[in-house]
Order: sequence, then C-alpha cells, then structure tokens
Amino acid sequence: MMILSTLLFLLVVWALLEHVNLFFLVLLVLVICLEITMITLVEKQRKAVVQQNDEIASLKKQLADEREEEATMLANVSHEMRTPLTTITGLAEGLQYGVMDGNEKRSYDLIKEEADRLTRLVKSVLSFERMRQGTVGNQPEEFNITLLISELTEKLWPQANSVGDEIQNRCETDVLVYAELDQVERILINILANAIQFTKNGIITISAKEVAGEAHISIADTGIGMTTEQIDKMWHRYYKADPSRTVKGESGLGMSIVRELVKANNGSINVTSKVGVGTTFEVILPQKAK
Repeated sequence: MMILSTLLFLLVVWALLEHVNLFFLVLLVLVICLEITMITLVEKQRKAVVQQNDEIASLKKQLADEREEEATMLANVSHEMRTPLTTITGLAEGLQYGVMDGNEKRSYDLIKEEADRLTRLVKSVLSFERMRQGTVGNQPEEFNITLLISELTEKLWPQANSVGDEIQNRCETDVLVYAELDQVERILINILANAIQFTKNGIITISAKEVAGEAHISIADTGIGMTTEQIDKMWHRYYKADPSRTVKGESGLGMSIVRELVKANNGSINVTSKVGVGTTFEVILPQKAK
C-alpha cells in the first residue's frame, strides 16, 4: 500500500508538471484510491481470518485440554477408589467367614478409615464441580480471622506434631475479614494441611495483618519447596506435586478448590517457593463488601 500511495503522489506531481487533462487526472486518482481501498479491505479481511483461525485453534486446544483433564479425572478417581473398595471388600469377607478372630476391632477400624477415604474423595470431586459450575452459595459476613487462625492452629497441632512439625501462630492483633466463614476455614485448612504434608521436622508459620483495607494472611513452611513449573501446575485439577507424599484417598483437587474459593470471596492468592527452602502462600481477602 505504501508503494501505491507513493505512486499516486508521483503521478499527481507528473500530471501537474505536464499539464495533463484534469478529467484524466481525477479519473486516475480515483482508480488508484479505489485500488488502495480494495487492498486495505483485503488486508483487514486477511487479518480477521488469521485472528479467527487463531481463536479456533485456541478453542480446539482448550477442548483437548479439558478432555485430557476429564480422562485424567476418571483414571485418578478410579485408581483412588479401587484401593479402599478392595480393602473394605476383603475385610468384610474376612469378618463374614470368621477368619479375623482376635482382629475384629482392627478390621472395623480399617473399614472405617477406608470409608473415610472414599468420603473425602467424593466430597472433593463434588465440591469442585459445584464451584466450576457456579452453583456454590456464598453468604459473606464480617468475622475475626485471628480467632479462626487460633482455632485451626490448635485443631491441626496433633497432625503437625505427628511428623515433627511446629505450627507458629504469629498473629498479633485482631484482623477482620468480610467473606464466607466456612469457605475461608476450608481455604486455610487446605493450605495448612498441604504445608504439613510436605514439611517434616520443620516450622509452619501463619500470620494475618491489615494492608490498605484488605486482610493479608500468610502461611509459610520450611518444607521441600516447589519449582516454578510445579507452582504453575499446582492449580490444575488432579495434579499432585509429589505423589509419594500424597495422603491416600486425596483427589489432588485441594489447591484447585482453594483458588476457586478465594475467587468466590473476591480475593486473590499468591505463592512463592524455593526447592529445599520452603513455600509461602499469601491469601488476600476484603475487609468490606465489594
């Protein structure tokens, strides 16, 4: 198009210098302008087609990724359910035919543990699907998150102590949050449980403070840490950073659920981590209705 514009300019100059017939000059200019317009329209159409093709390719990739995630979900859920179901069936048959003499109580305890594993798995899958479809109710209220942190620290202390971890509550003042209390509790439990799972004989600290009208909750551990790639994949459904450390019966939906719950409460979540040093989660929640 630059070439045509330059040509048009040169022709006009030539016509003026050579005293070319005015009608011929106007006609020539109109023809060149029409050509420039057509080239411009063709170029715009070409760009629109390229953009449309890019969008189609992106949608195809998104659909392929979703199909892959669904296939992964079915494989993971099937695998996770197979073990407890096999265990329950075996124990039930043993009790039925009287081959558990002297071990009946332990057998019943194991059946209860495996049933709990199945319950956790089913709840995780159902919760995530409800959030994904936007059918989770949200009733925000103002509450003191410092008190909630104290309760959770006490509740999770036995679990942390069993692997040699120490949970340190570093909240110094009351911090108010405007959010769904049960959902925030679930967010913190998931992150704390994750920290305990990947930290052995270490320290887990949790604190809350007010920053510019928002509540900033920080949970840091001295665990195994994560790579940048693992942090990116952590939010994917059914991803497990280290399967060897994953609690049996867990679906791998924990952090996906955390992110969805944070978003549902008009908040945000940030993660920093270094392999061999530890991981820090920062959850930011509003203190007033938005």
